[in-house]
Amino acid sequence: MEHYICTGSCNGVSEEEGICLADNCSKQYEMLEPCNCTDGKHGRGVITKDSIGNILNNGDSVFLIKDLPLKGTSQVYKQGTVAQNIKLTDDPAYVECRFGKTAIMLKTEFLKKK
Repeated sequence: MEHYICTGSCNGVSEEEGICLADNCSKQYEMLEPCNCTDGKHGRGVITKDSIGNILNNGDSVFLIKDLPLKGTSQVYKQGTVAQNIKLTDDPAYVECRFGKTAIMLKTEFLKKK
Protein backbone atom coordinates (compact mmCIF):
# COMPACT_ATOMS: atom_id res chain seq x y z
CA MET A 1 0.00 0.00 0.00
CA GLU A 2 1.39 3.38 -0.95
CA HIS A 3 2.01 5.86 1.85
CA TYR A 4 4.10 8.99 2.30
CA ILE A 5 7.12 9.61 4.50
CA CYS A 6 9.13 12.60 5.65
CA THR A 7 12.83 12.23 4.94
CA GLY A 8 13.66 14.90 7.51
CA SER A 9 14.53 14.53 11.17
CA CYS A 10 10.96 13.68 12.27
CA ASN A 11 10.68 10.53 10.07
CA GLY A 12 6.90 11.07 9.90
CA VAL A 13 4.56 8.69 8.05
CA SER A 14 1.21 9.61 6.48
CA GLU A 15 -1.42 7.70 4.51
CA GLU A 16 -2.19 10.85 2.50
CA GLU A 17 -0.05 13.04 0.26
CA GLY A 18 0.87 16.37 1.80
CA ILE A 19 3.57 18.38 3.54
CA CYS A 20 5.43 17.77 6.79
CA LEU A 21 4.01 19.87 9.62
CA ALA A 22 6.17 18.50 12.44
CA ASP A 23 7.78 21.11 14.68
CA ASN A 24 11.59 21.18 14.62
CA CYS A 25 11.78 18.92 11.55
CA SER A 26 14.60 19.68 9.13
CA LYS A 27 12.11 19.38 6.23
CA GLN A 28 9.11 21.15 7.79
CA TYR A 29 6.68 22.46 5.12
CA GLU A 30 8.28 20.30 2.40
CA MET A 31 6.41 17.62 0.43
CA LEU A 32 6.29 14.08 1.82
CA GLU A 33 7.95 11.42 -0.34
CA PRO A 34 5.92 8.47 -1.70
CA CYS A 35 6.91 5.05 -0.32
CA ASN A 36 5.71 1.56 -1.30
CA CYS A 37 7.57 -0.50 1.29
CA THR A 38 5.86 -3.54 2.76
CA ASP A 39 8.29 -4.16 5.65
CA GLY A 40 7.60 -0.89 7.49
CA LYS A 41 11.25 0.19 7.29
CA HIS A 42 10.67 2.90 4.65
CA GLY A 43 14.17 2.28 3.31
CA ARG A 44 15.71 3.22 6.67
CA GLY A 45 17.26 -0.12 7.59
CA VAL A 46 17.01 -0.80 11.33
CA ILE A 47 13.67 -0.23 13.08
CA THR A 48 13.63 0.67 16.76
CA LYS A 49 10.53 -0.32 18.74
CA ASP A 50 9.41 0.34 22.30
CA SER A 51 8.40 -2.32 24.84
CA ILE A 52 4.98 -2.92 23.25
CA GLY A 53 6.06 -2.73 19.61
CA ASN A 54 5.42 0.90 18.67
CA ILE A 55 7.98 2.22 16.17
CA LEU A 56 10.20 4.91 17.67
CA ASN A 57 11.54 7.86 15.68
CA ASN A 58 14.05 10.59 16.46
CA GLY A 59 12.35 13.32 18.47
CA ASP A 60 9.65 11.12 20.01
CA SER A 61 8.68 11.35 23.67
CA VAL A 62 8.78 8.18 25.77
CA PHE A 63 8.16 7.29 29.39
CA LEU A 64 9.64 4.67 31.68
CA ILE A 65 7.54 1.59 32.44
CA LYS A 66 9.49 0.69 35.61
CA ASP A 67 11.83 2.30 38.15
CA LEU A 68 15.42 2.31 36.88
CA PRO A 69 18.47 2.95 39.08
CA LEU A 70 21.28 4.89 37.39
CA LYS A 71 24.49 2.83 37.55
CA GLY A 72 27.26 4.34 39.65
CA THR A 73 24.91 6.70 41.54
CA SER A 74 22.12 6.51 44.08
CA GLN A 75 19.72 8.20 41.64
CA VAL A 76 16.59 6.30 40.54
CA TYR A 77 14.41 7.31 37.59
CA LYS A 78 10.82 6.57 38.59
CA GLN A 79 8.18 4.79 36.53
CA GLY A 80 6.29 7.31 34.40
CA THR A 81 9.24 9.72 34.02
CA VAL A 82 9.06 11.28 30.54
CA ALA A 83 12.03 11.72 28.22
CA GLN A 84 11.40 14.07 25.32
CA ASN A 85 13.23 14.35 22.02
CA ILE A 86 14.92 10.94 22.04
CA LYS A 87 17.70 10.07 19.61
CA LEU A 88 17.95 6.69 17.94
CA THR A 89 21.22 4.78 17.88
CA ASP A 90 22.66 2.20 15.49
CA ASP A 91 21.55 -0.50 17.93
CA PRO A 92 17.74 -0.93 17.90
CA ALA A 93 17.82 -2.09 21.55
CA TYR A 94 19.00 1.34 22.83
CA VAL A 95 17.97 4.99 22.52
CA GLU A 96 19.62 8.14 23.85
CA CYS A 97 17.40 10.03 26.28
CA ARG A 98 17.77 13.27 28.20
CA PHE A 99 16.42 13.77 31.70
CA GLY A 100 17.11 17.41 32.49
CA LYS A 101 20.78 17.94 31.66
CA THR A 102 21.67 14.24 31.98
CA ALA A 103 21.94 12.26 28.74
CA ILE A 104 21.79 8.48 29.13
CA MET A 105 21.33 5.40 26.96
CA LEU A 106 18.27 3.33 27.83
CA LYS A 107 17.12 -0.05 26.65
CA THR A 108 13.92 0.17 24.63
CA GLU A 109 12.43 -2.70 26.66
CA PHE A 110 11.91 -0.21 29.54
CA LEU A 111 10.27 2.50 27.40
CA LYS A 112 6.81 3.18 26.02
CA LYS A 113 6.01 5.78 23.37
CA LYS A 114 3.93 8.67 24.68
